[in-house]
Amino acid sequence: MGFIFRCLLVLFAFAFIVYVLKSIARLSHRLRITINDVTEIREKAAGRGRTTEDMVRCLSCGAFISSRDAVTISSRNKSQVFCSSACARAYISK
Repeated sequence: MGFIFRCLLVLFAFAFIVYVLKSIARLSHRLRITINDVTEIREKAAGRGRTTEDMVRCLSCGAFISSRDAVTISSRNKSQVFCSSACARAYISK
């Protein structure tokens, strides 16, 4: 009877330790996700004012696009901005 009781006690202690460790791992994972979400929100908020300043207009279709994503073609000290390489080809072939 004492041996079975000790085995059950050890099994219960092991199960409790596993439960606590899994809870800590779950909490750590959720904390990492929350930190990443907060970081993304801060980057978007910081970049919001800057994005409007960096917008340029495509010469071919007239769409507005960020200067970071725009396709720029320079020739004879003159640069032309397009929203995509397809718009640049369409403008050049006119």
